Amino acid sequence: MTIIYFIIALGVLIFIHEVGHFITAKRAGVFVETFSLGFGPKLFGFKWGETEYRISALPLGGYVKMLGEEPDEEGSLDPRSFSAKSAWKRAKIVLMGPLMNLFLCLAVMPVVFMIGRSEPAFLSEQPVVKGIKTDSPAQRAGLAEGDLILSLDGKSMKNWDDVLSRVLISPGSTIDFGVRRAGREFHAAVTVEELPEMKGGYVGIAPLPNLGGDPYIDGVRSGGPADKAGIKSKDLVISYAGRPVEDWLDLTRMINESKGVLAPMVVKRGGEEIKIDVAGEYNEDFGRWIIGISKDRMSGVPMIVVKYGFLDSIVKGTKENIKLARMTLDVLWRLVTLKLSYKVLGGPIIIAKSSAAAAAAGVANFLYFVAFLSLQLGILNFLPIPVLDGGQLVFLGCEAVLRRPLSVRIRSIAHHVGFVMLIGLMLLVTINDIESVWGIRKILGKIF
Repeated sequence: MTIIYFIIALGVLIFIHEVGHFITAKRAGVFVETFSLGFGPKLFGFKWGETEYRISALPLGGYVKMLGEEPDEEGSLDPRSFSAKSAWKRAKIVLMGPLMNLFLCLAVMPVVFMIGRSEPAFLSEQPVVKGIKTDSPAQRAGLAEGDLILSLDGKSMKNWDDVLSRVLISPGSTIDFGVRRAGREFHAAVTVEELPEMKGGYVGIAPLPNLGGDPYIDGVRSGGPADKAGIKSKDLVISYAGRPVEDWLDLTRMINESKGVLAPMVVKRGGEEIKIDVAGEYNEDFGRWIIGISKDRMSGVPMIVVKYGFLDSIVKGTKENIKLARMTLDVLWRLVTLKLSYKVLGGPIIIAKSSAAAAAAGVANFLYFVAFLSLQLGILNFLPIPVLDGGQLVFLGCEAVLRRPLSVRIRSIAHHVGFVMLIGLMLLVTINDIESVWGIRKILGKIF
């Protein structure tokens, strides 16, 4: 089912994107030769009118093939070719692809809030600190339980959703916390650490008393140290290396501090306490010692379903899209300025898993996921990389200023550089996906 949900989610986004190019090209009088969902070899297709519609083998994109897309291409002198149209008409054709993705998220997000989406109850609550981890960045900066977070870097924080969203995307940076305590307001500079298991920022504050979550094990990686030692999903960890474990963060910290030394772990399973010896392994991507266990951090957290009326859902959906767009742009800026690692990105495998998880959580959550992906696709396509729509818009802008197209050689070099950049990034995030889900070193070890 994971593959099915992945194809549905990605298929909708690609279809909407290419329909934008297709309809605008047709309206501009351009001859469209092919409309394809997917790249590579054709699986099947049919011809309707003058255009061939096809499904291709690789579902990671799509294309609209127009007559004479390049000035030196065969058919470029035909009055119905893409190259024969004015720069403004060509720009509209290119522009409508990503714009359709943005229109889709604007249309879908209000529907999400009308249907009602399950979310942690604390997200809409005032950001009052109810849990703080010992020796965490927040505690070292002087924050304490009962503090009300008023602002982050001068920006007002209305609820926990605002606070956690900002902290999550800010690993490695220092945030100015505006805080109110017992009627007195003050500021604290908190350095955001990275919590590798979450691929995001961590300061050690929480909207719930039990910050780290009960140390129940929800997942055990196949072939990992925990799996080999006999640790199972749903085990409750009582102690590690002779020290009591209060929550999940305690457990991950203790495992890292063990530096791979064989240590006894006491777990409760079916009412019985079992002692299991396990040694950690060093994970270079996380930069720490792990044993291959995971936790659903929302397990046991009170959830609510919030529904809105028609007009309120439009307002809420618009605000949510603006918030997600700002987050996406912020992440892109941090990546470009090397303040954030590419390892926070998710590739096709993570997208597939996320789409399946969203579908399992209900229609509203799946639509939210599709809307967010559509927003990201729309924004990413505006990047000035030659193989993306943004790169094409840059070429057309140069043509409008110079009153002539850029030379074929310049465009060809730019396309090749852009293609290498894009494929390189896709390979990196896919390798990152494989390592996160299955462990690439384990796979290579089996092959070689």
